[in-house]
Amino acid sequence: MTLDHLAIRVQQAALLGLIFLLPFSNAAIEIGFAFLLIGWSVQHLSARGWQESVWRVPRLRVLRIALVVFVGTCAASVAVSGYPLQSLRGLVTKWLEYLAFLVIVADVVWTDARIMPRILGTIAWSAFFVAFESIGQELFGRGPIRGIPLFHEDQIRYYGRMRGPYSNPIDLGTYLMVMLPILLASLARWKGLARRAGGMLSLVLMGCLIRTQAVGAWFGLSIGAGVMALARRQTRRLILVLGALLALGGAAYLARQGILDDTLLLQRPGAADRRVMWQAALGMIEDRPWLGHGLNTFMANYLTYWVGGERQPRYAHNCYLQMAAETGLIGLAAFLAVLACLLWSIWRGVRRSSGENQFALLAMWASLIAFLAQAGLDTNFYVMRQAALFWVLAGLALGLSQRLLSPSSSRAPQ
Repeated sequence: MTLDHLAIRVQQAALLGLIFLLPFSNAAIEIGFAFLLIGWSVQHLSARGWQESVWRVPRLRVLRIALVVFVGTCAASVAVSGYPLQSLRGLVTKWLEYLAFLVIVADVVWTDARIMPRILGTIAWSAFFVAFESIGQELFGRGPIRGIPLFHEDQIRYYGRMRGPYSNPIDLGTYLMVMLPILLASLARWKGLARRAGGMLSLVLMGCLIRTQAVGAWFGLSIGAGVMALARRQTRRLILVLGALLALGGAAYLARQGILDDTLLLQRPGAADRRVMWQAALGMIEDRPWLGHGLNTFMANYLTYWVGGERQPRYAHNCYLQMAAETGLIGLAAFLAVLACLLWSIWRGVRRSSGENQFALLAMWASLIAFLAQAGLDTNFYVMRQAALFWVLAGLALGLSQRLLSPSSSRAPQ
């Protein structure tokens, strides 16, 4: 085995481990990223490695430009930041790492798309253990996996809602929202007992999603399922049935808790908190509209623009407003351009593929849209496990879409 092929194997193993452990540990994300980066760097030391990267595909030129412009705008916001070291740390340890996930994971799948069945299987097993942890938490007050040192987290607050391996129920809701469409797509690949087990797991995860009371995740999943149903006629009946089950189950659960009316009328405490946080974000944007107050400084500036609610540093709970507050309207426009180019590149693969591959790619595309919809109500891009989940999934979908558009370009290890 050559060094080049060994580097590819290291990346594949690191990616599978990362996907499995991502819901459970920030440390696992950092370790997985380190191995991915090392393997990718070794692979691309050779001229052949650079020549055969997915990022040299002409179709991705506009996306490459959008990524460069976004990173450049973030760097410019660091230069004007009132907290330059904090902004620089956010650029290097957060955004550059997240975007590196996109770059590397897309290359891993592009190199050998045969890894996708293993990835889908790993997603299913990871989701199973998330459900196992969540249900154990409900039954015994603390899930069994949290006893393992790697997965232990301090300062866990009790919300009276299911939170599984995460620190709060909203993050668990985000994970379940993203996983459910992918699991449904996987059912088309599986046969017999595996399909029945996958169907049962999907129903259990829907129950867990209801128990989180994460209304933003419910909203995001509705958007993602809607675009999935519109894009693929064969999925409409299944999605309508599951959507009805989720809606009825969610409404019944909220009614039992006595909070259905408050939720529908946006009168729950979370909704009121978001309104004042959004007002603070708009105040920041009004003061410094072009390059913002500096990347990674929203919480540092929050009390200056505080208009009500808890008087403590907080996120905006709207990723787009927070992006505009930190990097200005220029930064927000660059970020939206990256997202639009990314979704369009994946959609081209959906249109040109068929069968199981199309269903899997469509499900990932729908999950990304669900994540982006929820990001308008929560902190998705500013929490490590959530952000890593998005960019890893985006890399998987982008690599698979380009591989399906150029099936002759695989250079899988022999």
